[in-house]
Amino acid sequence: MKRIFVLLLSGVLFTFAASQIHRSFLLNDYSAVTSVEKVEILIEPGDTGNLIAQKLYEKGVIKATKVFYKIALNDRRAKSISPGIHEIDLKISANSALTQLLDIKRNRGAFGFNEGLRKAEILDLLYKSKLVTGKLSSFLKPGAKYKTDNLEGFLFPAQYSFAPGTTVDNAITQMIDRFNIAAKKSKIDIGLNNFSPYELVIIASILQAEGDPQDFTKIARVIYNRLKVGMPLQMNTTVEYAANLRGKIRLPYKHLDINSRYNTYKFRGLPPGPIGNPGEAALNAAVNPALGDWLYFVTVKPQETRFTKSYEEFVIWANEFKANEKAGLFK
Repeated sequence: MKRIFVLLLSGVLFTFAASQIHRSFLLNDYSAVTSVEKVEILIEPGDTGNLIAQKLYEKGVIKATKVFYKIALNDRRAKSISPGIHEIDLKISANSALTQLLDIKRNRGAFGFNEGLRKAEILDLLYKSKLVTGKLSSFLKPGAKYKTDNLEGFLFPAQYSFAPGTTVDNAITQMIDRFNIAAKKSKIDIGLNNFSPYELVIIASILQAEGDPQDFTKIARVIYNRLKVGMPLQMNTTVEYAANLRGKIRLPYKHLDINSRYNTYKFRGLPPGPIGNPGEAALNAAVNPALGDWLYFVTVKPQETRFTKSYEEFVIWANEFKANEKAGLFK
C-alpha cells in the first residue's frame, strides 16, 4: 500500500513539474499568429539561429530568444531562411515568426526568373528590382571547361535571395554557381559523344525555347539527327534571338534571311552560342535524348507536338497547325 502511495505521489509530482515547464514555456511565447503591426528584420548571409532569434527579440517580434531558438533547432525548414529584408508581424508566437521568415513573399530581397529568359532580360529585371548595386563587370565568365566569355546560358533560373548591398557581380556569380551544380548533376559538364559541354548548353537553350518539358528529349533527338545528316536546324527561336524578338508563332519571311550565325535557316550547324538560359529539365534532355529517327516536329495545337521522319507528313501537320492558328487556338 505504501509503495502504491509513493508511486501515485511521484506521478502527481511529475505531472505538476511538466505542467510548470509547459506553462513556463508558454509564458515566454506570444500566442498570436498574426498582427497588424509589422517590422522589418534584416537577415544577412551567415546569420545563425541564435543571431536571428536575437534580432527577432530586439525588434519585438518574439517574447524570448530561447523559445524561437529551440523551435528553429528542431525544424529543418529553419535552414532555408534566406537573406534579405523580411516583413514580420509584431508580438507573434515563435513558430509563427519562423513561418513568416520562410514566406518568400515577405522577403524584399527575393528575386527569381523563369527558364529561358535571356541574359539581357535577366539584367533588366535585376536593375529594375533595385535589389542590387553597381553594374555587371566584364571579367565574370563561366567555368574554364566551357571555353567562352559569354554568360548567356549560364544564369540558372531559380529563386534567389539577395541581402541589401548585394552587387550585380555577386548576384550573377550566384546564378553561375547554381548552374554549375545543375550541370554537374546532369553531367552536361563532361560533354556527350563529340559534343563539348558548351555545345550541349547551346542545345539545352534551344530545347528550352522550342518546346514544352515533356517534349524536350524528342526535340533533342531531332537536333542530333539533323546535325548528323548535315540538315540545317531551321529553328525559329534562334532567328528570334538574332532579331531580338519574342514569342512569334510564325516569323515574317524577311527575318529568315537575316545575316546572322544564329540564323539556322541560313547557316548549318549549331548557332555560336546559347539563345537563353535553360533550366534543369532542358539540361537533362540535352544529354539524354529520346530514341527516334525524327527529323521534323510541329506543335499542331497547344500541348500537342508531333514528331516524324517524313517531310510529307510534316507538311500535313503544318497545315493542321495553320488551321488551328486561324481558329484562334494559339491565342
